[in-house]
Amino acid sequence: MEVMAFLRLTEVLRLLLLMFSQGSPACSKFMSANSYANGVVRAPAEPPLPPGGDRRPLPWEPNSPGPMFDPSPPQNVTALKDDIAYLHCIVHNRGNKTVSWIRVSDLHILTVAQYTYTADDRFEVIHSPDSNSQSWVLKINSVQPRDSGRYECQVNTHPTDPITFPVYLFVFVPMARILGSAERYVDRGSTINLTCIINFNPESPTENFWFHNNKVINYDNRDSRVSVITDRGSVTKTILLIHDAHDAATGTYSCVPSLSTTASVRIHILNGETPAAMQTNGASGTVRILRWWQFLDVLTTTTVPATAAAAAAAAVLSYTLTFHHTFVPI
Repeated sequence: MEVMAFLRLTEVLRLLLLMFSQGSPACSKFMSANSYANGVVRAPAEPPLPPGGDRRPLPWEPNSPGPMFDPSPPQNVTALKDDIAYLHCIVHNRGNKTVSWIRVSDLHILTVAQYTYTADDRFEVIHSPDSNSQSWVLKINSVQPRDSGRYECQVNTHPTDPITFPVYLFVFVPMARILGSAERYVDRGSTINLTCIINFNPESPTENFWFHNNKVINYDNRDSRVSVITDRGSVTKTILLIHDAHDAATGTYSCVPSLSTTASVRIHILNGETPAAMQTNGASGTVRILRWWQFLDVLTTTTVPATAAAAAAAAVLSYTLTFHHTFVPI
């Protein structure tokens, strides 16, 4: 009985050996001399290493790379107000995963694949599937300061824990300001010196103009008493110099750089007046000269005690003696 069982087992082993040796090419290769010798099964040979690098894991191996972000796109993006901002994201080995853009400030989903999921039509994604592109660009038209913040390019490698590539957007509002007060008094014959600073501008303004009463100042004329000194950079400074100022120099001066707001000041030319004795009408910017008879008219038409009237008259007399050039006669 045992002999018969042993003979049958021997026949089964022979049959299996015959199948492996003459069967499928894979079985024949597995049982070849390179894989089977002296009754010991050898492991398959490792695939050759690529030149200059480690062996790339095969797709079915547990350590094979999944979707990966390219670190080359900038993660800090600056844009001027009302310009177009582009946020770049490059994904390798995406496979069948989905790429999305998220605004982190309110966790708002902006785009999923090639579709826009926001009512704000300023947002769109740029991707070309026909060219097998790995680039996913978030385009924001007419950017505003409120758009500044962190954005994330996400790939849904895990339902609750996607991989992310953060991009920070900074929206600048270029501003121009003229140093000093908004209203100034300059003696006749002296030099008007106005310094305009243009900041919050990542790009140096290509052009800068000075205006006087809404007219462009021509400072290219060699015989002109007007000159301009400009120092360009991340913060641009331009200085307007008007020599030998006269009455015609009175008015509003404006610094008008490209890609920036406008700054203005008001200049008054003094012909011997003292600014402290001048009243400025804030609404119209006009200067009025006090007349002594107008002040006395107030005293005579107003019921005031005699002592108060006498004190006021003495003050008028003292003021007239001190600033006699400020008052004009009838």
